[in-house]
Amino acid sequence: MDAIIIEGLKVETVVGCFNWERQIIQPLLLDLSIQCSLEQAACSDELEDTLNYAEICEISAQVIQAAQPKLIEHAAKLVLDALFAHYPTVESIMISIRKPAIIPQAQSVGIRLERHRNDFRPSTGE
Repeated sequence: MDAIIIEGLKVETVVGCFNWERQIIQPLLLDLSIQCSLEQAACSDELEDTLNYAEICEISAQVIQAAQPKLIEHAAKLVLDALFAHYPTVESIMISIRKPAIIPQAQSVGIRLERHRNDFRPSTGE
């Protein structure tokens, strides 16, 4: 399976459940593995035949920063929803989000979600 890989995308945002966390900007580190066919881009050597990495990073950061989520689990879902909605050729996405230096005894803590296109249900706004 082909995949676009983005590792260590740093997103500065308000995130957390505690009052003190809601008052500061903290870094999140995102790793994305986005499965889609890269055959056409491999043959054509043209940007329009692949997913634009910079655009993926921008979309991911924007949805998290706009939402200022309490939980990184929710942040991950926001990114998954946005990327599936924006890129119809994406078959599946694995996202890891780490929150560095929040627990003194750990370098970072984090979560990983994996979703497939047939799991995705766009929000109806209800």
